Amino acid sequence: MADEVTISEKIMHLKGIDIFESLSVGELAAIASVAEEIDHPPGETIIQEGSYGETMYLVTHGEVSVIKNMGEANEIELDRIKAGDYFGEMALFENAVRSVSIRAEAACSFMVLHKQEFKELVREYPQIALEICKVLSGRIRNLHRKIEKREFCNP
Repeated sequence: MADEVTISEKIMHLKGIDIFESLSVGELAAIASVAEEIDHPPGETIIQEGSYGETMYLVTHGEVSVIKNMGEANEIELDRIKAGDYFGEMALFENAVRSVSIRAEAACSFMVLHKQEFKELVREYPQIALEICKVLSGRIRNLHRKIEKREFCNP
């Protein structure tokens, strides 16, 4: 990022993301202190399906697409994620390959949480992990609903 974001600005971004909205200012400050700031240009693949990952991305600016089978004949755009949302959270909890690809659809800025720092945070602030698990459960239910109704974003 051209301009460094202050801890206070990071806390305000975090407070606007559903998985963090019920956390205390101290918990938000702890997350903000370890979150790395990165940018990606439009069209860039941020996450490649099948690769290993250890990061969660919090979108502070821009929009990304969530794609299954990217570049293949059966490619499906499952979702669009905009500022104020996040992706990659499963990588913080498991050692598995990424289940989808993520591509920047516009110039994007992110706060990134890495697995090692996240593990250290959770030891001190277990509520952080509980909130993420609660929202993950809701996302899984939503994905199941989309699959049952075949509600995808493909044009």
